[in-house]
Amino acid sequence: MSTQAQTSDPNCKYIRPTNTGFGGDYFRTIEVDKCGNKWSGGYLPFYSEGSVVRFDDSTFTAWSNFEGFIPNAQVYGIAFDQNNGVWVACNANMNFNEHGGVAHYDGSTWTKWDMSNSLLPTDLKNAIAIDHNNNVWVTFSDFANSIGGVAKYSGTTWTVYTPSNSGLPTTEVTDIDVDAQNNIWMGSNLGLIKFDGLNWISFTSTNSGISFNLISDVDVDESAKKIYAATTISIDIYDGTNWSHINTSNAPFPNINLTEIESRVDTVIIGSLGGISGAWIYDGINGISHISPGHIKDVRIDNDGYFWTCGNGFVEKYDGIIWTTYSSMNTGSTSMLNNDVFVDSKNRAWLSSNLNGGINMFDCPKWQDYNHYNYNLWNIPFSYTGTGAGITEDSYGDIWKAYDGLAGGVAQVTSGDVNNPAAWHLWVNANSGVSLQFLRAIAADQSGNVYIGHSGDCSVSKYSHASNSWTNFNLYIAGNTVCISGDGLNSIRVDDSNNVWFCGTYGLAKYDQINLPLYNSFNSPLPQDNIEDMAFDTLGNKWIATEQGVYKFDGTTWTQYNSSNTGMIADWVNSLLIDNNGILWVGCEEAVFPPYPAGLCSFYGTAWIQYITNNSGLQEKFIRRMALDTLGNIWVLSRGKGAAIFNPNGVIGFDYRDRTLQACIPTSANELSENNNSSLTVFPNPFTTSTTLEFILSETQNVSISIFDVIGREIKTIATNNLQAGKNNLIIDSSELMSGIYICEIKTGKNVRVIKLIK
Repeated sequence: MSTQAQTSDPNCKYIRPTNTGFGGDYFRTIEVDKCGNKWSGGYLPFYSEGSVVRFDDSTFTAWSNFEGFIPNAQVYGIAFDQNNGVWVACNANMNFNEHGGVAHYDGSTWTKWDMSNSLLPTDLKNAIAIDHNNNVWVTFSDFANSIGGVAKYSGTTWTVYTPSNSGLPTTEVTDIDVDAQNNIWMGSNLGLIKFDGLNWISFTSTNSGISFNLISDVDVDESAKKIYAATTISIDIYDGTNWSHINTSNAPFPNINLTEIESRVDTVIIGSLGGISGAWIYDGINGISHISPGHIKDVRIDNDGYFWTCGNGFVEKYDGIIWTTYSSMNTGSTSMLNNDVFVDSKNRAWLSSNLNGGINMFDCPKWQDYNHYNYNLWNIPFSYTGTGAGITEDSYGDIWKAYDGLAGGVAQVTSGDVNNPAAWHLWVNANSGVSLQFLRAIAADQSGNVYIGHSGDCSVSKYSHASNSWTNFNLYIAGNTVCISGDGLNSIRVDDSNNVWFCGTYGLAKYDQINLPLYNSFNSPLPQDNIEDMAFDTLGNKWIATEQGVYKFDGTTWTQYNSSNTGMIADWVNSLLIDNNGILWVGCEEAVFPPYPAGLCSFYGTAWIQYITNNSGLQEKFIRRMALDTLGNIWVLSRGKGAAIFNPNGVIGFDYRDRTLQACIPTSANELSENNNSSLTVFPNPFTTSTTLEFILSETQNVSISIFDVIGREIKTIATNNLQAGKNNLIIDSSELMSGIYICEIKTGKNVRVIKLIK
């Protein structure tokens, strides 16, 4: 086995879709641990990156494959052992030399197994489960090489079961689960398979009540002592003796590719895929349906009785009233490709996405994403564009977000109060009086004015905070029609004297609030093309990024720095930044000739230091933009691998990922007595007219039941005397209750427990 301690580069923190939010776009499994955390695995196929992600209903914590934590990007199965450890089964595309495997995390160290260090015959894993002896069971299949079966890990050794060495009838084993008697149940292409440690028993359509031999999902409902199998045309249920079915003849849903099943006390959630992909929740009498955003790959019922689904592009939660959709577009960094990075006065970082991800705000450790694909989880500024152009903050504390596109727009958020709907003001062509289309660069001066540059247009739109109005002015070179911006402005910067500088394709313009002098190859040493960025030091020098190196302008003299006279890596400079210590940071590359040298350089006085992917934690050598946060960290935006928080002396203030594992008892079994033998369940939940409380008492005693609404008002009280020791069932009539969420409190002489009810 191979191990990796829970470590990371102290000088660099990675920010990209595959280790923020739900960790990607494609989800094949969702599980709930004893503490109530939801676990899933996101996957970005184009980048072959993904993560296993824990969601505690507030914060996302990801362990990605590109950081070395899990074997591969495609997480197919997640399970939890009796020591609160996490087990992950990863699949892969071996045609692209991707290999999966099995990984275990104990809270400090990841341990990984694959073909190279174990007896596992293939790295393509499908599902994983833990039995009551803490053995790990994983199914595997390699259809191309006719390899498949199930493997058991005892903690020291692997035992592999295939048709050639056991009674396993097939190599095509899909899902796996464990019942209360420690029997292993597996789905396959040849029916339902049971393994009791000695014997292999197959249930097929010819020898049992199985409707169809292709079993895609298996679920053991220990509360109901039943086995559920999804057979495409039916959900088949086995209680150890008899078979029953949920299908079109007795349930209110159509017969369309029923592939996923989860049960809790006879209330089931069923997932389907195909022409109509959706979820059905059914308690044996009543049912509700929901059309999902894509094909459903897994379903789950959490410890609060809420329902979860996941699939291609989404994770969804149903609380009995509303469906909430989570995706890579509303839970973290939305794209590998970004146009700008900005850090505001509250140390919130903003990323503008180049691929319909809109603009993302990172208020450590939380993310909010503003785009029209965010399923209304956060504000949607414009329903017609999702490309973020730039972000800035004015002297009044307002946040400005520019969106690119044929019909673009600008969102102004008063005082940066993004969670106050009244603080949002949207500017478009109609209410601004200027063109706010095809936007690119943005900046604010010290007087409360905001400047927005256009792509493909030789003009700047200016907003005056004093007059609450917009004006336009052009950036033509004096005496002719040549525009300094060419196909658009590359950046807008403001110096300490409140001069606004515009960096364009064909030159540089300075706006001193009255005049607009222009600098280009005709009246300065600047090159003819591509003025990319600017930075200003405390001595009043202007540092200018160009395609031929960096130029320093002190107001009189121009000094050129390039790879021939300094330690710069390359001459094409895209981004500049001066940190709190006066160090100049240069993002440069050679965009013409291989081997394309590129990276980040620092310069202070005379010494140049190079930072490349081989000697630092930089995520990629092609640097697009940089920003300095209030803690002294540098946010480095790359061309194709998201952002990184970089500090050569160690990143400060971003140890926000609590990657420890919780040790807790199951929250779905709320004990009523002191001997840990009693449990509390409610079924069905959600319900319509009545529901049943089931609990076990260790002795005969009085029980008081109270129901409260969500603001704490007592709605209903039920007092019962001398309830017998053992299992008790109480029916709660809810006909007088309105639909909604309620809290049920159960009191005995020794304990008080609560459970959530959903009508």
